[in-house]
Amino acid sequence: MNKILIIILFLILNSCSTFEKEQVKCPKIISPKKAAEIISNSENNRPVYIGFRGVEAFCFKDGNNIEMEILVNIRAIRNDTTIEDYVPVNIMMVSLDLNEKEFDRDGFNYSHFLLKGSRMVDRVTTFVLTVPNGGHVLLGIK
Repeated sequence: MNKILIIILFLILNSCSTFEKEQVKCPKIISPKKAAEIISNSENNRPVYIGFRGVEAFCFKDGNNIEMEILVNIRAIRNDTTIEDYVPVNIMMVSLDLNEKEFDRDGFNYSHFLLKGSRMVDRVTTFVLTVPNGGHVLLGIK
């Protein structure tokens, strides 16, 4: 009886390892200069610099494609810190195949909160994108 339980337990534990995703090398992430940093007007019509502070990616095999989890850190910098304010941010991400045709797209729109007295404010956002083998990713702010 104990041998049967041990065998069943072994099979259950062994099959759990098949659910782990195979990590692979990430495709190239490109951000054109004009899309990597912008000056935007806040809700109170004050200029705010918006730019990428860092990008981190984790990639896993997904059939013939790559599933890419991307953490994007956006930094907002302003000179006038006398009031609380919001600045609209639109982040877009597009995966392209070998022929430069769009394969997948993800985006996020939000209002970046700027606390009174804070000159710099960072926010990390997570995206998931499917990228074809041999493809690459374009990242931009608008």
